[in-house]
Amino acid sequence: MPALKVRNPERKNVEESHMDEIETKSWLDLPQDLIFSMMERLYVADRVRLRAVCKDWHLQPNRGIKAIDKLPWTMEYKWRNPKSISFWSVCKLYEPLHHNRRLSYMVEKGRMRGRKNFAKAEVRASRYSWVLFYKDDYWQGKFFFFNPFTKEVIFLPCLESLVSEFATFSLTPTSPHCFVFVPYERNCNEISINIYNHADKTWKTHDLVANDHPLGTLKAVGYMEGTFYCHFSSFHLAAFNIVDQELSLVMTTCPAMDHLDDSLFNYFSRSYLLECEGDLLLVYLFESLLCWHQLYVLKLDWSRNEWVRVSRLGGRAMFLGETSFYVSAGGETEIIANRIYYHHDGVPEFQTLDLCSFDEYDSRDHDYLTWQKEKKREAGNAKIYGYCRKSLKTIWIQPPQDS
Repeated sequence: MPALKVRNPERKNVEESHMDEIETKSWLDLPQDLIFSMMERLYVADRVRLRAVCKDWHLQPNRGIKAIDKLPWTMEYKWRNPKSISFWSVCKLYEPLHHNRRLSYMVEKGRMRGRKNFAKAEVRASRYSWVLFYKDDYWQGKFFFFNPFTKEVIFLPCLESLVSEFATFSLTPTSPHCFVFVPYERNCNEISINIYNHADKTWKTHDLVANDHPLGTLKAVGYMEGTFYCHFSSFHLAAFNIVDQELSLVMTTCPAMDHLDDSLFNYFSRSYLLECEGDLLLVYLFESLLCWHQLYVLKLDWSRNEWVRVSRLGGRAMFLGETSFYVSAGGETEIIANRIYYHHDGVPEFQTLDLCSFDEYDSRDHDYLTWQKEKKREAGNAKIYGYCRKSLKTIWIQPPQDS
């Protein structure tokens, strides 16, 4: 990096007719207040690039991040085979709308030469600004991490087994304490858990057989406080504790959903597990052919091992996706309070839980009218997220939040 030249007014050179002597200093000598002043005027993606200039600048904390920057972004992507001529690969980041501005950042575009492993790779999880991709490659699974803000890539060893559509991870993959969690559903009574430890860079497999308590279909995975969880259609949980390296079965019940038609679960439902301030939450999203959406939020009561209904978010907002998470709303982000965001056909949509906390679920007309009311309410408010290109796949992604 070229040196910074500044004038020193305290040192005069008489032979040069009182001209200031030019003193050479490094960019590292810039006052921290000046560096911070530059950073607070930048958006997150530009702030990341600025911190990449040198090591000392990288260590600068992200103090004073604007409230709008704390919201997740959207990432659009599609990886094509680099030999394909008809369509190039693309990856793009979008910031949340801020004062009617929707800023976008092109991450990758073109043939993606040198990144053949990206071709046809699918997202399995996204946390801490990192995305975990999976590629099925001739009876073995290839996993790799990609950070679209810095373009860093971390490849994992191949997993020599069949892999399910679910996976998640515990910490940022640059941490030696990061674990990757990949379950494989063998049948309705047996599941295998593949665990990758970033410290020793190896995969280990753990099996769970539950003949007396059928598990059903694997519906979602999540992570909370050192434990990975698998949620099944039976509402039971498979729990893997990182410290103990033990896989166990947590038998739970859900009386709050006993009255729902089983066909909803089989054909028109998606489920999500997430941690919210020490609670393990389970969210079901039902979709009908008439395009109405119904959300059902549950919390695990550990004292009774029972899923109980949640009717309010207490000002928080949820984002449902490959990895689901919550955001505390306040200040400039107060507009998202009590909203649950999800993608439908690539388009970001939301519902307000307080309006959708129905007491009677048998009235389909009531559900549909309430959903229509929420759609009109959304149109009347300033949108935080714009529409996405349907030809590309869209996920939520958290921007860097160093402290």
